[in-house]
Amino acid sequence: MKQTWIWAVLVAVALAAGFFGGQMTRGGVAASEELQTRVAKLEEKISALEKQLAARPGGGAGLKIAYIHAEKVFQDYKKTTEAVQKFRTEAEKKQQELKAIQDRFKKGQLSEDDFQREYARIQQELQRLDLELTMQIQTEMLKVIEQIAVERGFDWVTQRKDVVLYAKPGVLEDITYDVLKKLNE
Repeated sequence: MKQTWIWAVLVAVALAAGFFGGQMTRGGVAASEELQTRVAKLEEKISALEKQLAARPGGGAGLKIAYIHAEKVFQDYKKTTEAVQKFRTEAEKKQQELKAIQDRFKKGQLSEDDFQREYARIQQELQRLDLELTMQIQTEMLKVIEQIAVERGFDWVTQRKDVVLYAKPGVLEDITYDVLKKLNE
């Protein structure tokens, strides 16, 4: 149970840091800082796991490890395209709403403070939608990753093989297409 929790957290943070931060929105200084914090926590957890593995008899030998190309899964997942389209449609509506607010401001029907509040509200709504859509996709991806990991007996699933500097040939298994296949069923 502890291993499942650990790899789920690692995958979630890696996914978020790898491609969810600002995928659909522009400008995310706060999101960037949050991702940096998450990456730092991930590095601490990896360090702790390395120590645990080193303490195991045989230094962790016998672990069954898989990896996925999370960006590829995200890009090729059919619901990502649907989410992007939904976001664009809502962004267009919000753009029209913003234009109407700008027109009211230019005509003197709206104070600068009210204009700024409305502008901030629209931005927050778009950011919330982005986060909501991204979290839905991430949740579905993690569910499928966990299902495949349990079915095939993996102890650890990580993102992208190129993160690993060395692995004995045959130790890592790429499950990217297995995850994509199951997601797109």
